[in-house]
Amino acid sequence: MAVQLINKSAYARLRGCDEKAVRKAINEGRISLIGGKIDPEVADIQWARNTRARVMSNSAPGASGQTTGEPGSDVPATPDAPGAAAGGRSDPSYMKFRMRREEADAQIAEMNAAKMRGSMLMRQDVDRAMFEIGREIRDRLTASARRIAAEVASIPTAEGCEAVVDREHRIVLELLVTALREKIGAPVSMESAA
Repeated sequence: MAVQLINKSAYARLRGCDEKAVRKAINEGRISLIGGKIDPEVADIQWARNTRARVMSNSAPGASGQTTGEPGSDVPATPDAPGAAAGGRSDPSYMKFRMRREEADAQIAEMNAAKMRGSMLMRQDVDRAMFEIGREIRDRLTASARRIAAEVASIPTAEGCEAVVDREHRIVLELLVTALREKIGAPVSMESAA
């Protein structure tokens, strides 16, 4: 019986995938050509042997969790594919690696989107702002002790001294709230400032 050779687009239709996937497999040497044409039986064997299974999202139509490894292809991998165990399951370590990588890519995309929306701050900016604010509070509290010393010395009662010290601390804490709003955009409620 003579071998029936077909072109790339006919083989793509036969496999139910995109012609780009077939061309990519040929360019990567996963499928061999005979005089510029494809022997479908040989190509199927080569495709199964030389193509890794790929993780697909559960939302893909007809996704069994595995494909031929070609972008845009929903053709399930055959059990003969490398890393595929009996029952059509892929190599667990490869699948875990792919899942971890895809989760990390998704997290990076979410962080970039949050940065672009302005709902996420860079840690270095927050650390620098907090250091500056802390230094400013320390300097103001130290200065307030010198500033109110004479006023407190002339007050005869403990309650009077406490009121003066409380007033100075309130001023410094209000400056803290203002600095947080200005430097890192912290949404401080008026209740916490009161």
